[in-house]
Amino acid sequence: MISRTVLHNGDVYSSADPFATAIAFEGETVTWVGSDEAAGEFEGEHVDLEQDFVTPGLVSAAVDLRSAEVSPADLLAAGITSAHLIGESSTVENFAAAAPTELDIVAYPLGRTDATGAFPGSDLARGALPDHQQFALVDSQADLDAVLLMVKDDELRTHAQRYGFRVLLSIPLPEAAVEPLSRCGLAVTLDPLQHDQPLAALLAAGAQLSFALDPVQPWRSLAAAVYSVSDGISARAAFNCATRFGFRAVGRFEAGVLAPGAVATGVRWEVDDLVVQAADSRVASWSTDPRSGTPGLPDLSGAEALPRLRAVWVRGRRVPTQVSSG
Repeated sequence: MISRTVLHNGDVYSSADPFATAIAFEGETVTWVGSDEAAGEFEGEHVDLEQDFVTPGLVSAAVDLRSAEVSPADLLAAGITSAHLIGESSTVENFAAAAPTELDIVAYPLGRTDATGAFPGSDLARGALPDHQQFALVDSQADLDAVLLMVKDDELRTHAQRYGFRVLLSIPLPEAAVEPLSRCGLAVTLDPLQHDQPLAALLAAGAQLSFALDPVQPWRSLAAAVYSVSDGISARAAFNCATRFGFRAVGRFEAGVLAPGAVATGVRWEVDDLVVQAADSRVASWSTDPRSGTPGLPDLSGAEALPRLRAVWVRGRRVPTQVSSG
């Protein structure tokens, strides 16, 4: 018999109902979102959210193990339930071996061209493109120049699109590169905390944008995308880059939401306020009026008010989230 878990008396960030205060999981699937009153009619385990906030699990679309010292337990303890790993083959393999099954992993070993892998963008100028998904690493201007040359070539660009090539942007993006990189059809990942990137221009030009997230407090990355860059985006857009768009980067278009039929992977956060935020704080609407029809997100304007993790459910099952000591 499939068990049912009902979370109620909170706020649920759902694409199906912007006013949802409750959600039900049956087995590994979200079966319902709605009001507390309706939730009371369901049988099963009932969890009082105590006014906490429930979101889809977060996606760190680039965990760069070349420099980051992080464990699978650390990611889950931060509310990150899906991670795209980049690093030496042995490092990636060891990380994946230590990860619990609840952490969804996509691995990109360095130099692997006979399967999914990652390589310096400058290598694009040195030979034929692999027939497998690849992460082109843009760590220098030479890497960026090579990627831009590739996307200007119709045959190479089509090949890269067919095999799901991606770009990890680790240097500031010049204004002239925004349009060609956005229009090429390749997923672009960057860390909003790393450089002052033209985020709004990228999204406006059609970029498939996802985020590498701070592995300790991922909401710092979203806050930076809204307030700490000169070309910031709305909190809603930043949240999409940290959830749905991370899954789109690997061709999983149905994931990263809490809606009936979706995988029941959610995170419970303690929050101070839910508001509707624009990139420019002068025009931000701090209203929680339900008539707006726009679901609120945590106030990201101050570091002290960022959400605190309370619990994680992956495929309908609550999982431990203790940070490792090593």
